[in-house]
Amino acid sequence: MLAFHEIINTFSKTSPNKLVVSDHIRDLTYTELSFNGKNLAGFLKKKGLKKGNTIALIAYNCIEFSEIIYATSMLEVILIPINFRLSSHEILDIFKDANPIYFIYQNEFLNISNELIAKKYIEEDKCLSFNSSDQENNLYYHIISDDNYNDAQQSKTDTSLNWSLMYTSGTTGKPKGVVRDQKSYFLMSAITAIELKINRSDKALLVMPLCHANSFNFFYAYIFSGASIHIYSKNSFDTNYFFQLIKSKGCTFTSLVPTHYIMILDFLKNNNYNYHIKKGFNFMISSAPARKDTKKKILSYFKHANLYELYGSSESGWVTMLYPEDQFTHLGTVGKECIGSKPIKLLDESLKEVKDGEIGELYACPPYNFSYYWNNKVKTKEAFFNDYVTVGDLALRTKEGYIKLIDRKNNLIISGGENIYPSEVENVIGQHVSVKDVAVIGFPNLKWGELVCAFVILEKNKNIEQSDLISWTKSKIASYKSPKEIFFIEDNEMPRNATGKILHKVLKEKLLKKKRGKDD
Repeated sequence: MLAFHEIINTFSKTSPNKLVVSDHIRDLTYTELSFNGKNLAGFLKKKGLKKGNTIALIAYNCIEFSEIIYATSMLEVILIPINFRLSSHEILDIFKDANPIYFIYQNEFLNISNELIAKKYIEEDKCLSFNSSDQENNLYYHIISDDNYNDAQQSKTDTSLNWSLMYTSGTTGKPKGVVRDQKSYFLMSAITAIELKINRSDKALLVMPLCHANSFNFFYAYIFSGASIHIYSKNSFDTNYFFQLIKSKGCTFTSLVPTHYIMILDFLKNNNYNYHIKKGFNFMISSAPARKDTKKKILSYFKHANLYELYGSSESGWVTMLYPEDQFTHLGTVGKECIGSKPIKLLDESLKEVKDGEIGELYACPPYNFSYYWNNKVKTKEAFFNDYVTVGDLALRTKEGYIKLIDRKNNLIISGGENIYPSEVENVIGQHVSVKDVAVIGFPNLKWGELVCAFVILEKNKNIEQSDLISWTKSKIASYKSPKEIFFIEDNEMPRNATGKILHKVLKEKLLKKKRGKDD
């Protein structure tokens, strides 16, 4: 098996002038990506990076990701792509946990870099910024074009070495670092290529952030297949621009969360235009469950396109795939196991398999499960059952063998494709001096899937406006995790079980009933 940079190097010999990756500013052939990546690797090596070191990256979607990914692969260092939506507090927590040796960032995140340096999480000479709007005066672009740096080690890479460290929220609300090796990416890409029938003439439009496992995985898979990629590099989703890119760049695939599809449907209702979705174009729904009505509307608008849906996680990669031909006959499921995987196990609390039609915790065993959680042996042990992995999802298997997701353990909220754990938000809100107790739930929303809502009990003789508490919360955690609505209640209105634990399900039912009453 080859490492990422070795795949690029091979194609730079067999298809040297083929365009492999582009964004709205730059484009790169295989030869150019190989050249730039080697130069960056040489520079980082001179900065002291060694095999097994960690290097952090924070940026919006951009072509520079490809050069940085290449360099880390060549140096056998571990890349930490940080979610640009996180607050500075959360980014500092990641640096404290992962202890990166080097930090590369887009110029828009200069304030984050300054804070990290000021608080001694990283040294100033271990930081490198890039600014695509001023390439002539930016060191990064001089490095990648300077062949004098091109002296990094080029021996065979050990694909069993860990290569990526991606942070995902845990059930306790604290982030967990998911560690994955090169071999697992190679295997996932090979299976993705088979599942989607990717060929060299295909071109993926990657909209979701490359700091997420979803886009990162598809990025690797399309390059593995000798295909091309266009990176959607606007900071927000613009539906009209999205369709323009599909047409102008000749894209044949995109992966979107349900929120994107809801925005697309809303746009199509108000615009009468031919968006040139060609026959055979592949849409993927991923990262969050899609409602049946959303999928039906997408299929009605794009009659000649294919619609896939996958279920997976940062830990297990792709687990199941629902194919275009199954969208109506098995609507509401997420398909069956991807090829090359062992059968999914649905286990009860005693780790015994449940019968078909019964709900159990989902354990997956594809050939590319993650290695371990960074600095967290306890959570690693909890995630594995022999060679199977769970992320706490509940599901059932239909009599035809299709997997149907039922719920997420620990009240996980999915809003706009982002995983949000209520306990993390509760811990933050609970720190406010006016707050005595708090419970956070996800409330169904047509556009975002779910919205974060909070039930708050105030301390005696304390008072705070909803807007003020929401603003305060946004200063502590990412905006998308903060509550969109807060309900102030009394102690006796908070539902609890016999041991005093808050019953989130009851709160959600009460809120649903209240909202229905308003609608009526």
